[in-house]
Amino acid sequence: MVFLKTILIILLVYFGVKLLAKYFGPLLLKYIFKKVQKNMEKQFNPPQQEPRKNSHKSSKTSKRKSKETKVGEYIDYEEID
Repeated sequence: MVFLKTILIILLVYFGVKLLAKYFGPLLLKYIFKKVQKNMEKQFNPPQQEPRKNSHKSSKTSKRKSKETKVGEYIDYEEID
């Protein structure tokens, strides 16, 4: 009798989880995807800052390019038959 109760409880839990997943799964996935999308937008499109009107920096100094450092010398190898 205990064995039948155990199997009945396992089946009820299985079908209950299956039923809940059927109805609440899509809602949960939508919520998760919206959060991921907001995080990605935040990462790739940082908020625009308003330009300062009383700024003393010139536009040339604020847009400096980083200097590229030379790593090493390029060597071209030839195959010998």
